[in-house]
Amino acid sequence: MTETELQRLTEDGRRLVGQSFMKGEATLTEEQLNEYVEPMPGRPTADLDRIDSAVQDVLEGYPEYETAIDGALAEEIHRSLDITRRTAGDPGLWHWLAVVRYPDLVRHRWEYRSEEAMREKFLGAGSDLYSNAIHRLWWIAELTSRGNDYSTTDAVFANQTMVNKVFDRWFARYQPAVRAMCDELADEPSRVIDETTRRFNHALTNVQLEGLSETEAREMIRQIVTESR
Repeated sequence: MTETELQRLTEDGRRLVGQSFMKGEATLTEEQLNEYVEPMPGRPTADLDRIDSAVQDVLEGYPEYETAIDGALAEEIHRSLDITRRTAGDPGLWHWLAVVRYPDLVRHRWEYRSEEAMREKFLGAGSDLYSNAIHRLWWIAELTSRGNDYSTTDAVFANQTMVNKVFDRWFARYQPAVRAMCDELADEPSRVIDETTRRFNHALTNVQLEGLSETEAREMIRQIVTESR
C-alpha cells in the first residue's frame, strides 16, 4: 500500500471548472492547477492507488450513468480515505478529488443535464452530503458502516430510493438516526420509504435530534413505518 498526501483545491480554483470541463470537452493541465492546489491541513494521507484501481474497474466495467457505480465504489473510497470527519468537512478535499484526481469518474457517473447540476457534482460538499460525487459516497459509507461491516452500506446503495430519501434529509448526518432508519426500511417498498423519511423529518421539528439515542430513533421510525404501510 502506497500512501499519498491528500490535497485540496482552493476556493479560487473553483473558477477553473467551466462548462467545457464539466462536459469533458476540455482538460485542466498541471500548470493551470498548480496555483490552486495546496496540502490539506495536518497533511493527511490515503491509499489513492486503491481508489485508482476501483475507479478504473468502474470506468471499464459499468455503463455510463449507472447507479450501481455508487455501491461498487463506496466501501473502497471509505476504506482508502482513512480520514476524520473534521478532515472530511473540508470542501476543498472533495473538490480536489472530483476536479483534479477523478473527473472522468464524475462524468461517467453523472449525465450532464444542466450546468448547475453538474457543478454540484464537482464542487458541492460542505454541509450537503448528497452533492459532491465522491463526498457523498464517503459520507454514506461513514454513516452506515459498522467497523469492517459494510452490509448496511451495500443494502442502502442497492436501493436508490433509500439513497435519495434518507440522505437528502437534514437528519442524514446524525448516525444513530441514519442507522435506525436504514435498518428499519431495508425491506420496505419505495412508497413506505418516502412516507417514513418525510414524516420522521417532520417529527424532528418537535424533537431534539441530537438527544435521540439509536433505540429511541428506532422506536419512532418503527411506529411511523407501521402507520405508513
